Amino acid sequence: METPQIDNTRIAEASRGALSRDDIERREKVFSVVDLAVSYSGKVALQDVQLDVHRNTVTAFIGPSGCGKSTFIRCFNRMNDLVPGAKVEGTVLYHGADLYSDDVDPVEIRRRIGMVFQKPNPFPKSIYDNIAFGPRVLAMKGDLDERVEGALRQAALWDEVKGRLKDGALGLSGGQQQRLCIARALAVEPDVILMDEPASALDPIST
Repeated sequence: METPQIDNTRIAEASRGALSRDDIERREKVFSVVDLAVSYSGKVALQDVQLDVHRNTVTAFIGPSGCGKSTFIRCFNRMNDLVPGAKVEGTVLYHGADLYSDDVDPVEIRRRIGMVFQKPNPFPKSIYDNIAFGPRVLAMKGDLDERVEGALRQAALWDEVKGRLKDGALGLSGGQQQRLCIARALAVEPDVILMDEPASALDPIST
């Protein structure tokens, strides 16, 4: 099995050169993965994975199709729990807490650890309600209109939709739908965002 390669860098300092491994390892650990193995109905997808992910870094998993990249990142927010036949073994720590402990609520994990999928999956609601959905469910404080606008601006979509926020999200183009999903993830201010090839539906300018 070919193992995904791992590349760590920091967005804010990318233009000035990558941080050294020592610089990265001095940062707070957000995730620690120890002896991780994942199988589907007995068929091994990943095994013997060891990894630390540090705060304020971007960690990229690079490898050929089918090598386990998506399976691996779904371990960080327990999305594999929803896959029939999936079995996760080993330890995944998030700020020192075991994500797979019996007393951990997967829903709370997914609030703190957002995810954007390769294929856009907007809700069958208005553009506005797609972004507002998470903050409403979580009863987040602050002006909701400002939160929606801020998230859409961060996803480079505001200028294209600001005059039609009540229109259905399913009427957007594929690239716009993907940016909407990115904005939806940003709106709840997650600690971590997992991205599974999120730019696959975007043109170079949007990316």
